Amino acid sequence: MNVIRLKLLVILLSLSSILFASDSSFLSTLSDAEIALLAQQEPLTVLVDPAWEPLEYLDKQGNPTGLSYAYLQCISSLSGLTFIPVEEASWQDAYDKLLSGEIAMTGSISKTEEREATLRFSEPYLTVPLAIIAGEQVGYIGSLAELEGKRVAVVSHYAAQEWLARDYPNLTLVEVPSVSEGLLKVSRGECFALVENLLVANHYRAKLGLSRKVKVVGTTAYMNSLSIAVHEDYASILPIINKALQTIDSETRERLYRTYLPLQYERTVQRSTIYLIVGLALIVAVILGFWIWKLIEEVQRRKAVEKELADSEIKFKQLFSNAPVPMVLLTHEGKVASVNDAWVTTFGFKHGEINDIDIWYEKVYPDPTYRIQARQSWEAAVEESRRKKLHHIESHEYTLVAASGTVLEMEISGAFLDRFLLITFFDITERNSSMRSLQGLQEQTEQGRRIILNALEDQKIAQQSLAQSKATLDAAINSMIDSVFIIDPESRFILVNKAFLRYYRFSERTECPETLNAFSSLFEAYDSQGNLLDKQKWAGFQALSGKTGDTEYTVVKRETGERWIGSYSYAPIRDEQNVLLGAVVVCRDVTEIRANQKKLIYQRNHDYLTGLYSRAYFEHKLQRLEHAGAFTLALIDINGLKLINDSFGHDVGDSMLKATAQILRKCSTEGTTIARYGGDEFVFLLPGDSVQETEALLACVEERSREIRIESFRLSISSGYAVKEVGKERLQETLKRAEDHLQRNKIYESASAKNKSIGLVINSLFAKSPRELQHSRRVSLLSVFLAKQLHLSESDIKRIRIAALLHDIGKIGINESILNKPTRLEDNERDAVKRHPEIGYRILSASVEYSDLSLSVLEHHERWDGTGYPRGLKGEAISLPARIISVADSYDAMTSERSYKKPLPPEVAIAEIKRCSGSMYDPAVVSAFLSSISQFRGQDGETQEESELF
Repeated sequence: MNVIRLKLLVILLSLSSILFASDSSFLSTLSDAEIALLAQQEPLTVLVDPAWEPLEYLDKQGNPTGLSYAYLQCISSLSGLTFIPVEEASWQDAYDKLLSGEIAMTGSISKTEEREATLRFSEPYLTVPLAIIAGEQVGYIGSLAELEGKRVAVVSHYAAQEWLARDYPNLTLVEVPSVSEGLLKVSRGECFALVENLLVANHYRAKLGLSRKVKVVGTTAYMNSLSIAVHEDYASILPIINKALQTIDSETRERLYRTYLPLQYERTVQRSTIYLIVGLALIVAVILGFWIWKLIEEVQRRKAVEKELADSEIKFKQLFSNAPVPMVLLTHEGKVASVNDAWVTTFGFKHGEINDIDIWYEKVYPDPTYRIQARQSWEAAVEESRRKKLHHIESHEYTLVAASGTVLEMEISGAFLDRFLLITFFDITERNSSMRSLQGLQEQTEQGRRIILNALEDQKIAQQSLAQSKATLDAAINSMIDSVFIIDPESRFILVNKAFLRYYRFSERTECPETLNAFSSLFEAYDSQGNLLDKQKWAGFQALSGKTGDTEYTVVKRETGERWIGSYSYAPIRDEQNVLLGAVVVCRDVTEIRANQKKLIYQRNHDYLTGLYSRAYFEHKLQRLEHAGAFTLALIDINGLKLINDSFGHDVGDSMLKATAQILRKCSTEGTTIARYGGDEFVFLLPGDSVQETEALLACVEERSREIRIESFRLSISSGYAVKEVGKERLQETLKRAEDHLQRNKIYESASAKNKSIGLVINSLFAKSPRELQHSRRVSLLSVFLAKQLHLSESDIKRIRIAALLHDIGKIGINESILNKPTRLEDNERDAVKRHPEIGYRILSASVEYSDLSLSVLEHHERWDGTGYPRGLKGEAISLPARIISVADSYDAMTSERSYKKPLPPEVAIAEIKRCSGSMYDPAVVSAFLSSISQFRGQDGETQEESELF
């Protein structure tokens, strides 16, 4: 017995060391089984690559360091796991030991087919591309296929070696022991190129002084997605490592990256290319200057153009210049004729800095692969519009990089204007960000909907008739998604697009009144509070009053009663003398977007299961009330919810939560806020400081809870409250007092409630399967008999009697159809039955009265040779009561009749137990069994322990 107690003490000390060495908040995310695994886990050996800076290497003193080892240290501080670095001369020397399991794990490795055979990988914590590094004289290399026939260096046993050998069998691969050796071979001309992690390669280029001899000439499609990998023998620890990785916050990750990843990517541009670009830019600048000079001369010569056409030109120029979205005018040869101010502001390039389409692509699409894809996509769209003889080019989405380095997502569309192409850019960065955050609830958002009229006439358009000019403008404006209209100072419509007719639910143009003023007879507008808007507050009239801005209101069509929410952008149109010429309005139907936003707000503020307010909503409201006046906090906690979930499943537990929520609603008064505060906790927020009202509310909840029964369980709650007076204490102190009050009440109520729950679980099990009752009684009688043969104390015998009665209590969590199945169990059904020791352990460990029996229940299916379940314990590591129950359980199972088998004769069962001595059973217990089983006589009737228990 002293040996057993000593081993229990060692287990407890191990668990304590884990608890004190680790982060308590992290441990709260682990299951009981994972915490138990940590308590038993011995230090793990770790393979460290000594020459893979800055990700993983040994410093001058031979100590491991780098980004991956820093992540391991973070995991160790969170979980209490201990990592022991393995000292090897190189990665290659220890790689086979890692695959065989002689070394437990490594902290920085990419997943490959070969490695997946024996290793298990965590979630990646860093992704870096593989790059091609060659001599200074080598130009850009766009694909690994261009290296065929050349000697390419790869580090032996690194992921690049496996990937290239698999996907590019025609490459001549030269294995090198390290990245440094590979770079030196490239610098000496022994290899044409090295394929390796971009960060690591750049680091060693600088460290070895090779920056002028070798350079990055291209990237590959391969990515080093770095993970922590453990040998399959240690796979059980991987979920804990993944949870620790998820716990490391973004601030800590950024600090690690700044510490260990100081190098930047390099991009190489040939000097001849720079000269060519500069030369082309100068030529284009000269041509553009000459063109502008000729344009001025042409404008002066055409001053006698008709007044109406001149006015139209002024409007178009105003629209182009003052447009809030970027616009550019291109010749069909790819030259930039003009850009507007919004284009300069958005992209950060100066007027005249981009004068050729090739320079544009180089500047805003720095990634070569994406640049090719974007250009092919746009040119295909242009060609498709020309083939179909359309006046416009459908919008397409692209990701661009501004001069400042800012990444912009743009919706680009265009329109054909004689010899020119008018291109508009609509910034959808915010819209796409919102779409992603709404998780696809809508395809378009309210952000960025300001596509305005994009029309510009050059000297050729100025010579054409007004009808031709208007047709071109109509084609451009009708290609837009948003509704656009232009009105003159008397609110007469000068121009509307097709989207305008759809927006206002007109079947054709003739249904639309001639003026915006006449719209008041057809439509009404309401603000967000439901108040009728005066028409002077409509977007069009606001623009005519000289204002520029955005607004949103609900539009109602009087005739049909149809209503929608419109989002508007508006601005006045003025000439060079600041005379008001009219106004332009862009609008979009955002009804669906607003509905989705309301839905998301409701989901954020309410608990999905009970429909009560969420914890986030409650805490936000609590902050607002801190200085508003006195209030009372009351907490409600469901006793034994974890036991209910473990015993009967989460569906029954969820029913308990829903029933509790209904009671809270019925007992609450007007002005009371109710929220679900945690897994089994609810909170009341009552205005004022009336203790009497609070106690009456809690008494109501207590009384109604006694009426609730689900699966034989009576709803049991504990409660506590605290009153906060203005200026007396902080919110957290009030909440702490309420929680303390709850815990004091819970201590008085919890123990008896849990013990009663244990009895209910047992009765429910035996009600599901009467055969289990008889089996448990026989096992208890035989276990007591064997304990007496082993001369155990009376107190130990009593505990064994009850433990044997409860040894199959975990079967309450198994489907009744499996327990009473008349035929042999399927594999999946057998796996479900094998979980009953763990379920029983969780049920009993929740009760103070039965917690000392829980270990016997957990281990009664362990085997002496270590091949049992659930933990694979061996020899005397299994508790003695569990070893005794194991023999008694097996003997009764063999000699009892089951629906799918006949009972074995006692002598056959005894012979089987003798045969399995030393493998399945403790030899000492078997010896006592064999020497005394002939004297054992089972007896019927209920024992005192059973009576008290049930």
